[in-house]
Amino acid sequence: MKIRKKANMTRSLPKLPFQNKGHFITQKNEEEEELDFSFELSPETTKSTKKEFYRFHKTIERIQEQNQFYNRNDNLMSSLSSPQIPPGSFGLFNRQKNDVLQLNHMKYGDKYMVILAKGLQKQNDIKEFHLNDNRMTQMSSSEIIKSTKGAYKLSLSKNKIGSGCLEIGNSLVSRDCKIQLLNLEDNKLKESLIIEILDRIADNRSLKILNLSKNNISNNCCTALCNMIQNNEDIQELYLHFNRLNGNGAIMIFNSLQKSNLKVLDLSQNSIGIGLDWSNSFNQMVSTNKELIHFDLSFNKISYKITLNIAEGLKKNKTIIGFHYTGNSGYVDTKGFLIPIETAEMEQSQHQIAQRIQGCQYIRQKRLRSYRDSNIKDCCWICEGWRQVDFQWNPQDSGPANDPMFLHLSYLNYDDLYMGKIEQGLRVQRMVPPGLCYYFFTNDDIQCVAQDQLHKRWPLPLNKVRILDKKVDVKLNHLNYINVQGTQIIDKYYMPMINVQPRQEDLIYIPDVIENKSIWSFPISLFKDWKKDTEEMLDKCFSNDWNLSRITKLVKDENDRNACYEFLRSNYQQIKDTYKHFACLSPIGDVWAISSLINLQLLSQIKLTEMNEKGIIKQQDMELKYLATISGTEKGNFRKPERGMVRFQFLEMWIRIAEDKYIRNGIAKSFEEALKWLWEDHLKEEFNKYNSQTFRDSRYWNEKCDLCMKHYKTILDSVYIRYSVKKVKPGQRPFMSLQELQDMCSHIGLNQLDTYGPNTSLFAFNKSMMTQIDEVNSDRIFQMSFVEFLEAFARIAEDVDSRSIGLHLKIEQLIWRCYNLFSDIYAQPNQSYFQDEWDQINKQQSDEDIDNYY
Repeated sequence: MKIRKKANMTRSLPKLPFQNKGHFITQKNEEEEELDFSFELSPETTKSTKKEFYRFHKTIERIQEQNQFYNRNDNLMSSLSSPQIPPGSFGLFNRQKNDVLQLNHMKYGDKYMVILAKGLQKQNDIKEFHLNDNRMTQMSSSEIIKSTKGAYKLSLSKNKIGSGCLEIGNSLVSRDCKIQLLNLEDNKLKESLIIEILDRIADNRSLKILNLSKNNISNNCCTALCNMIQNNEDIQELYLHFNRLNGNGAIMIFNSLQKSNLKVLDLSQNSIGIGLDWSNSFNQMVSTNKELIHFDLSFNKISYKITLNIAEGLKKNKTIIGFHYTGNSGYVDTKGFLIPIETAEMEQSQHQIAQRIQGCQYIRQKRLRSYRDSNIKDCCWICEGWRQVDFQWNPQDSGPANDPMFLHLSYLNYDDLYMGKIEQGLRVQRMVPPGLCYYFFTNDDIQCVAQDQLHKRWPLPLNKVRILDKKVDVKLNHLNYINVQGTQIIDKYYMPMINVQPRQEDLIYIPDVIENKSIWSFPISLFKDWKKDTEEMLDKCFSNDWNLSRITKLVKDENDRNACYEFLRSNYQQIKDTYKHFACLSPIGDVWAISSLINLQLLSQIKLTEMNEKGIIKQQDMELKYLATISGTEKGNFRKPERGMVRFQFLEMWIRIAEDKYIRNGIAKSFEEALKWLWEDHLKEEFNKYNSQTFRDSRYWNEKCDLCMKHYKTILDSVYIRYSVKKVKPGQRPFMSLQELQDMCSHIGLNQLDTYGPNTSLFAFNKSMMTQIDEVNSDRIFQMSFVEFLEAFARIAEDVDSRSIGLHLKIEQLIWRCYNLFSDIYAQPNQSYFQDEWDQINKQQSDEDIDNYY
């Protein structure tokens, strides 16, 4: 009854079909036809397997009589008919691979195995024998091994083959031996048998994988074991798990491994931490051996002292990709470094749940993960299927980049990872465990996400993130992420399929240290690219305007003309700045020009229409002079609008006004004299009010404004990039247009402030532009560069904030408004860069409020 239950349990396995005629499985004499011992599976035979099997046993006596009559050898039939062997249905061959014998966990004893061995003596097409977890002893194992000729894999774990392994040893030294995998785990072999089989394996050239785990191997076998390791260059994997090796044997093993081709070695759950100190032998081995890839030293009672020594030696090795050290005084971190710990705390069940290595296979071991892993321990890139990932920041697509740039990964507790210098390329290769990996970047002390990489909304704050030597609370609304799939990183030839080396030190950010802090100066600031108005520049600009104007036609006398040239040139800086100021009041589209109405406003401000001792010019005459100046404009050039006065025409207009007021009235006899009278009476005082350089020298070009903009340069870069696209042609360098500057002001909410007027952005744009020699034939005056944008930003901050505080504080407040443009990319700052100064201002304000109260 028990046997029938066992048969029912194996019903789902493939069945062993017999021929309809039972005598075909008996052995014939030489003169008779060759018997068919092959077993072919088909859906038709599978359904009736059990029925045919029992019908065969019903007719077994008749078949024996036939064998006796024909003088056939019926040893197999006699065995099958033995009353000690009840019939049962076997699941022997799988459907996909008919050359694989699968008989694991069947608990079959010697009687069944002997029958199987006799039935398989002529079955030479079986390449893999899996007979694990049965009850074979020396008797049946010897018979089975005789039937394994031509096999590549022989797995006999969890049996009691005893001296039957000698038959294996004999087959290993045979020239016809093709065995590549030999598994003798948990067979309780005697040490004498182990030594004998190791001696024979030393001369074998086919074996690749040898498993002698759980066989009570002690140091007595180490000599034969080391001899096999040194002499057999074909062994790739050696498993000695759960034996009785201690520190003395470890020294011998590590010495033999210095010149070995072994790729995988499992010494887990031995006692090599007991006995002699083998750390020096280990360090010498890992420094010379370049072949070992996967190494397991788990649960060996290794002390903290030895762990310290081998941790230093292991740092120099870059070929051992998978290193296991669970259950000892240390753990392996995410980069493969061995981290010593004084007390090896482990759970009682850790021995049972610890995963054994399986060559270099990815075994899909699941690890508990969270959105922020504080300290991942006992990492193995091979077993867990870690994947190589390239993290990079592309300034063109990800966003602007400034030194220093850090990467923060969730499985590293978001600790800072320096990405190197910008000119060398911001790219980091890391091995990442399977699962979701969240990350973000720190760009010049500002936390942000890469715009061109996957990112999702993140509602949770990230508190106490390490950045350099401080802890920062990060408040990002989005995080970049990548879903990492586990993968095989070692191929079948034991070659790594990754570029990342284990135990590779990260780049270290070293701030520039200046022993003697230099005094702040313009050349080391962000403003260094600004081109000041030099005398040479003003000469070229004035010469260009003079040549474009019709002054030479108005002033006929050459000497008088030269004198006018020199006088106007000496005051050209004030004339140019005044034109730029009034051109901001009425631009025609993007073209800076002075309209008729604005021109009358200017003439009124300089009191040119008021009566004095030198006469008066009527308003109608003023308008005629304006029309005469702008008439004859070249058509087709939008930079010279028909109803606007540009810079060179502004210069010409004063010649016409001087002539009308001073020469025609007889006050002046030359144009030079008339210009001097006009300058002293009306222009000098007014034109000195519009010097654009005054703002730069008194408010903007200083150390604090420079530090503020350097600190927030990433945000300023992002703003400039976002608003520098509308009018940029393909292949052209980015620039910001007037419309884009106005859009920026609107998007950050400045148009809702009472202090922000419609002309604020106009003045900021035009007064921040560097002087251009030719404004008529070049578009440069409409194209704002980054250094000009910085000044325009500062001018806007000055105009919209009426408080009596430093400009750097106003700039910072305006920058904080810009964070709203990038709420999904950048984290809002936790405090001001000038927090101490703000605290002092707030305290002073509180004291004033108290004084006013009393």
